[in-house]
Amino acid sequence: MLAADPPQFKPDVVVIKKQQIRVTAGVNRPRQRVVEAGRTASIALALWACLFSGRPAQPQFNGVVSFAESGTFSIVRRDTLMTGSKGVALLAGDIVETAPNAFLVIQEPGGDLVGIGPSTGVYIVEREEVPTLFVLKGWVKVDAKSGPLRLAGLRLGIQGHQAVMLLHADERADEVFDEQGSATLLPAGDDARPVGKETGPNRFFLRGEQLEVVSQASPSADFVANMPAPFRDPLPAYAKLPELVQPRVLRAVNYPDIKDWLTIPRQWRGGFVGRFRGRLRDPAFFAAMDAQQSLLPEWKHVLHPPPELDSSRLSEESQATGKSDPQKLLPQ
Repeated sequence: MLAADPPQFKPDVVVIKKQQIRVTAGVNRPRQRVVEAGRTASIALALWACLFSGRPAQPQFNGVVSFAESGTFSIVRRDTLMTGSKGVALLAGDIVETAPNAFLVIQEPGGDLVGIGPSTGVYIVEREEVPTLFVLKGWVKVDAKSGPLRLAGLRLGIQGHQAVMLLHADERADEVFDEQGSATLLPAGDDARPVGKETGPNRFFLRGEQLEVVSQASPSADFVANMPAPFRDPLPAYAKLPELVQPRVLRAVNYPDIKDWLTIPRQWRGGFVGRFRGRLRDPAFFAAMDAQQSLLPEWKHVLHPPPELDSSRLSEESQATGKSDPQKLLPQ
């Protein structure tokens, strides 16, 4: 008897203004959500995220790569490694990393723009009350038009609406530049809530290992000299977006693909255990995670679950022992 053919799964689909964004959310993922055309793109994408996660809709940053210089870039979507190019839709939850000399522009349906510079790593954080881009390294510039956007680094962050903001992060310090509009400076680390410190146009902030934030009336000479050339001009907005394309699936993530992201502040990595725990079935992935468990406290119970006593099994064994030798049940 011949075995039945395995089911063929289609990628999740979001229909936006008579276009289809086919979003590959993982290998052989059997779900499909279709949002009817006729709604705005931002609402459609938000509903897609809501249906996929099963949670109430929250503001999410989702956009299309409208410009990509110097080839492809990598995307970690759920537990799958992909490569992207111009025309790819980026969604909340994606981890994006660029190569040297790269420059991307992401355009959101509401008109918000995000520029990602060379050698940059950005996590589009899921389920935040304000759409948040966590910058692990490199350069990011945002033009927040339709609503508030937040840029967060390891040491410093900024949040604004109707504002143009830059964040540069490296191993020594985070630098924030409020190029245009009013914004709110954010503290670093796990407590990334507004602290009521309002910024102003052309204000520059730097925070290194020291606790205090250095504030200046204009950006430092080093910041300007090292800024990617495209960031010195307004981010380009396009009336017509490129034809939508799917990212190219490479494989399931390996430990080196995500190791730097597993130790970002707890506020941003909260969903990573559920997201990547399935990869522990791979012996190499498990061994790498196990070797680094001192840096990954929330993974300890996943890597080495505590033994659970099966009370029913013990009870049955005790009863069987008592029947065969009643003396064993008597106190010694």
